[in-house]
Amino acid sequence: MLGLPFSWALLAYYLLALFVFNILAEDLWWRGYILPRQELAFDAKTWLIHGVLWTLFHMFYHTNLGILLSYLPTTCAISYVAQRTKNTWPGIIGHLVANLPIPLLMFRRLLSA
Repeated sequence: MLGLPFSWALLAYYLLALFVFNILAEDLWWRGYILPRQELAFDAKTWLIHGVLWTLFHMFYHTNLGILLSYLPTTCAISYVAQRTKNTWPGIIGHLVANLPIPLLMFRRLLSA
């Protein structure tokens, strides 16, 4: 097979890094820490500002403007739900679902090897 060699250890490392550093840390930082502080300044429209800023945060990863703008509906929706429910779990779950395809592809490749 062409491409990078995969192992169960690499998959475990990727899953740990993905869940702890990408999903939990990012969501707890953005919705657990930043959003409540933005609400003090922007009140009811915080979700919109927060969603735009969270989209811009992903500029380091996506340099294509079209892909970056495709994040906007999701980031605004997650920000809206988090602000209304005062809960970070919707963002964590949404982020998990969005990032799940890569480890699933790795898992599939390991099973077929």
